[in-house]
Amino acid sequence: MNNIDTTIKNITNSGLEQITFKKGDKIYEFNEKPKFAYYVYTGEINIISPDGYKLGKVQEGELFGEISSLFDKEHSVSAEAASDCRLLIIEKNLFFNKVQHADPLLKAIVRTLTLRLHDMNEKAEKIWKELHFLSSIKKDIDKK
Repeated sequence: MNNIDTTIKNITNSGLEQITFKKGDKIYEFNEKPKFAYYVYTGEINIISPDGYKLGKVQEGELFGEISSLFDKEHSVSAEAASDCRLLIIEKNLFFNKVQHADPLLKAIVRTLTLRLHDMNEKAEKIWKELHFLSSIKKDIDKK
């Protein structure tokens, strides 16, 4: 636990700007150009598919928005405060530079994980759509 506490202390003393959101506030929308990557200092964030399905939750000590920032691509999902939260914003250029100057092995790991996460988001949304479709068919059958 001391390592996590030290990491959080280093991040909060890094000079990164802190912003707060209330539960339900949108942090960014699908297809929006990225401005920042975010570090969750307190609270939780819901990750929402373009069709409104909840794909996951980001918790304290985790990053989100990093994929879009790293590859300078529009957000493939939306992010919404699941609770009141405080985030540290990491400028897109700062984040990109840190990754670009990282060890080649770490860069490969980041790229691999990024591609896997993007793929999993797409698969999760497909499953939610299929589940929604099957649920609507069941409701129609139950009515008869």
